[in-house]
Amino acid sequence: MGNGLFTFFRTVGSAGIAFTLAGCPSEQPSEPRGRVVASSSPAVADKQWLQPSDATEPDIWLASRAAGSDVTAGDPAAAHWRAVLADADARFGENTRMIANRAVQLETMLREIGIRETVPDILADFAPFAEKGSRSGFSDLCQHYYNLRSQGLTREAALAVLRQQAPPSRAPADAEATGAHP
Repeated sequence: MGNGLFTFFRTVGSAGIAFTLAGCPSEQPSEPRGRVVASSSPAVADKQWLQPSDATEPDIWLASRAAGSDVTAGDPAAAHWRAVLADADARFGENTRMIANRAVQLETMLREIGIRETVPDILADFAPFAEKGSRSGFSDLCQHYYNLRSQGLTREAALAVLRQQAPPSRAPADAEATGAHP
């Protein structure tokens, strides 16, 4: 019986404390309480970055950004970006999400210093610096290229510097045609 009485008082005491902490039922809350509605996610085309937890595929994101409105996975533009990113994935150590994020980030950073280059330009320009299977650092290329451009080098001059600094096994095949030496 002692245990039953103890349980009864513990339950009643807990309820009393809870009621006291909850306040008087006639009191109005200090702030109006509205229904909380989860905000809808932004349109894919408007996203500035793909978070790791974002379910949006990088090819759909890049195609949507280029189109200025959301596209579906079956859109030919998404298929094009899927192929471009697959090629980049075969060359660079980062995954397609990070490559897409870095390319967009570089495009944005360049625009902020008055240089207009697009994600397709960036990916096309950087692909020759990494042979398929080399797993080179795309992020490193982006940073180095940005530094060169922010120092006033033209696109061609910055790419020539990158070409000269590329390890011999990764030098672009067309280096001789452009007059650059690895």
